[in-house]
Amino acid sequence: MQQPESTLRTNEQIEINRILTSVAEYNASDLHLSVGNVPTVRIDGELTPLREEKVITPDFLEKLKLFLLDEKQREILETEREIIFSYNFQNRIRFKINLFYQEGYLSASLRLIASDTKTLVELGLPKAVEQVTKLNKGLVIVCGPFGSGRSSTLAAILNEINDNRNEHILTIEKPIEYVFMDNKSIVEQREVGRDTRSFERALKSAFQEDIDVILVGDLKNKEVIKSVLDLSEGGRLVFGGMDTDSSIKTIEKLINSFDAQEQQQTRVQLSEVLAGIIVQRLLPRVGGGRILVAEILIPTPPVRAVIREGNLLQLNNVLQTSREEGMISLDRSLAELVKTGEILLDSALQYAVDKNNLQMLAQR
Repeated sequence: MQQPESTLRTNEQIEINRILTSVAEYNASDLHLSVGNVPTVRIDGELTPLREEKVITPDFLEKLKLFLLDEKQREILETEREIIFSYNFQNRIRFKINLFYQEGYLSASLRLIASDTKTLVELGLPKAVEQVTKLNKGLVIVCGPFGSGRSSTLAAILNEINDNRNEHILTIEKPIEYVFMDNKSIVEQREVGRDTRSFERALKSAFQEDIDVILVGDLKNKEVIKSVLDLSEGGRLVFGGMDTDSSIKTIEKLINSFDAQEQQQTRVQLSEVLAGIIVQRLLPRVGGGRILVAEILIPTPPVRAVIREGNLLQLNNVLQTSREEGMISLDRSLAELVKTGEILLDSALQYAVDKNNLQMLAQR
């Protein structure tokens, strides 16, 4: 059971309510609470201290722990020294929250989860991404560093399928971020640590279930990746998230998760089941806000051959020369936004794969 809010004094509850509400009011993506600092939010990618608020004390964070966690969650926090979970604040603001200890003190990082799932068009993704929502099988990977919006992209993809296809969809996440309501599809959502012990156990069960589409929030180790490859090979459509920052690094990480003697077979299997890689970033937009920039790799026969043979460096050439198939490199996406004036060249260069190539593309 969730700890009753009445256990907090009125002034403590008001302070917590005000700080949590400020995230939405500032249109911030994140809130950071640590002892000795004022609450800090991230707005358009930049950290901004809320100087009108009090400096965070150990006692405040202990009160926040009582406010957010039920008894079982508090036991996990004390045992593991950290916990990640989702939380509905006043049934109107949803957060992904990480409570953890640093230098002996409790700290908190909260990420705001948008109340509405945006469409792929609203997110600003290339039209080629729409095609993955029409696939019947294969593996699609959405990747990018923390804060790049990959959860929003995965949610938009699943929402498109849910709205337009009669499928049985399963999500396996830690924690569940976006909550889906059944539309044309049936959607089941399993949270690791609450509904299942692990990603591995949930995926093992999926082999025995009548599931058409599977979302795996984090392709984090060999066992998870092997299950995802096998499910894709068996005719399921699988979407996975990774924290890699390029198509090449994504493929390398997948293959290098396996022992040396297994890597050749993994390359062959991946070359056959891969259905697409979407790499994305969020950059400051000229005039305010942020804009999504994406790299799209589509597994054409040349791409499958490169993966199978292990010549991954050739993927850069394929990305640069296969635009008619819907592919686009990150550098080209950045260059196009520089030319339209939506982002600054200096910002683009910070995220470029090849700075010289980006400057050349931006000048064409």
